[in-house]
Parts: sequence; structure tokens; C-alpha cells
Amino acid sequence: MQSFTTLATICLLAIGALARPHPQSDSSSPSWGYCLTKSEAQQIATNYGVLIANYSTALADAALSPNFTDYSESVNTLINQCSQGAAALQLPLLAPTFTNRTTFEIGQGQQEPINFNQLNIWHSCDTVIIRWETTNTTRLNTTRPVIGMISMETIAAPAGNLYPYYIDTVYSEFDAGAWLENLQDAGICSTNTTLKA
Repeated sequence: MQSFTTLATICLLAIGALARPHPQSDSSSPSWGYCLTKSEAQQIATNYGVLIANYSTALADAALSPNFTDYSESVNTLINQCSQGAAALQLPLLAPTFTNRTTFEIGQGQQEPINFNQLNIWHSCDTVIIRWETTNTTRLNTTRPVIGMISMETIAAPAGNLYPYYIDTVYSEFDAGAWLENLQDAGICSTNTTLKA
């Protein structure tokens, strides 16, 4: 009997394959024109993890497309419940969190580093999916672990870029409730804060 993780992975990859045009030998047909190798997929996952754990603008410029878009109801919930930094705005839950590389650089550049541990990785020809965990969203010894999933759609980067592929679109969700409780315990957010829709 197949495990739930294997079945979930197969379903995610099948959905991704159905949502994308298949490569054709006819050059006029739409296609992404490449298929990520295991090592390329791992480099993409590593780059994104480093951007979260130890942000640098140089890496963001090399790893993210200029039109990078990030969707995360989890991040939007944290922004709305516990705004941090001068650039924090209230966001509709389903709105893009970042609408280009510049807005990501401003937002992520203000965040405290966290450990970002990759637990699993799967990939298709143009998408990398990782399951991850962080255990230090605050400096408290009693911080709850937070686990999430990130799906990263890629595009070919221009010649001369440090990496051959950009991360173009990210879909990310994680346990925002545990993260918010950690922030409340650390006195970063009001303990009177309740999750709002």
C-alpha cells in the first residue's frame, strides 16, 4: 500500500502537469523547453531556503525573476495579525504577498533570520516542491516548531545569470497559528490578537 506522502506527491505533480502545456516538437507550440534535474531542483530549493534563513539582496537578484510573485495566506495572516517593519501593510488573505522581486526584497530584508530545514523535496520539469520546518521563529527556548509546504514554479534565467533558472512564482503555506503564538509568547504581538478572516 502506498503511503499518503507518495500519493499526495503524485497528485500534486499530476495537477501541475495538467495545468501546463506539454512540450511539443513543433517550435510554435507553447512549452517551457527544459526539464529540471535533481541537482538543479535542489539548488532552487536551497536558494529559496537561504533567502528565508539568511536573506541577501544579491541572492534574491540571482535566484528570483524580476516579476517574482509569492502567494501565501499564511504570511498574509501573520502580516495582518502582527505587523512588523515599516513596509508591513494589511493584505487581503488571498492577495499576492509579494508582486515582484523588489517587494520581496523589501519585506524579506526586514525579517529576522530563522533556521529553515528542508524535510522533503519533489520536482517536475519546471516546479520544485519542498516540505520544511523552522524551530526558532523567536528567541525563546519554548518556541513551537512550524512546518510548511512551498511550491516554486521556475523559468529560464537569462544568459550570464549566476543560476540557470529563476524562481518565478511561489505558493507557500505553513502553520501560521503556531508562528503567531510564538510571537505572542515572545511579546512581539499582543496576546489579545485573534485570527481574523
